[in-house]
Amino acid sequence: MKVSSRSERYFKSRHGGLFFLGGIGLILFLWWMASTLFNAPLVLPSPWQVFQELSNMLRRGSVFLSLVSTFSKAITGLGIAFAFGVPVGMLSGLSRTADELLKPFMMVVRSVPVVSWLASAILLWGMGWTAPTFIVAVSLFPLVCFNVAEGVRSVDLLLVEMARVYQVPKKRIMVDIYMGSLIPFMLSAFRVSIGTMWKVAIVAEYLAGNKGIGVELSWAKFYLNTPRVFAYTLLAVLAGLGLEKFFEFVIERYGRKWRISLEVL
Repeated sequence: MKVSSRSERYFKSRHGGLFFLGGIGLILFLWWMASTLFNAPLVLPSPWQVFQELSNMLRRGSVFLSLVSTFSKAITGLGIAFAFGVPVGMLSGLSRTADELLKPFMMVVRSVPVVSWLASAILLWGMGWTAPTFIVAVSLFPLVCFNVAEGVRSVDLLLVEMARVYQVPKKRIMVDIYMGSLIPFMLSAFRVSIGTMWKVAIVAEYLAGNKGIGVELSWAKFYLNTPRVFAYTLLAVLAGLGLEKFFEFVIERYGRKWRISLEVL
């Protein structure tokens, strides 16, 4: 087993990148073949047309302002979701009564279609920055709340009881036992939320924004500029993947340090 795992790691380190690039090349080749066969740029532009449009967009520079606008909505919505989701999730995990009281509320939040939230947000705040941010927050809130509640429920109650018997201060019980159990669940929620927040922010901008990637996609569709639609889609995919990889790197690098610092407290 050790030999096979070592050989597998060696194979991935030596050839994984080549196969990845080969996969990208295959996608581009199939895309080019399909665009050539259809010969309808309004429906399926060629890779060259899309990359040319993307190059023109990047040279103009306004695309970076759109990226910043979308990112600001996504990250603010994520922060709001965690600000409300963590305490509500902890309350739900600590108290069975609170959990039963909150269940109907959580079911409603999870079940209401995003379009309904969007319609309500537009009526409340109109088209602009606030409505898409609210949609991101309300979409991520149940995910954060559920993960935090599960983390609290996973705490070993015998360990908590033993700490109380030995008169361990409540602060240390919360930090060492509860927070120690919560961190993996919170990091898991954070990982999932990163990809989700970006996609939700773009969709919300498309319908209720006044600037951002989603708004640019809407205008490109309005003017039947299909290469630009594909270019903004490609840009959104690359930016979303970049965000996920960046935050994964941060979590992997500093996650252990956070756990160690909690143990020292």
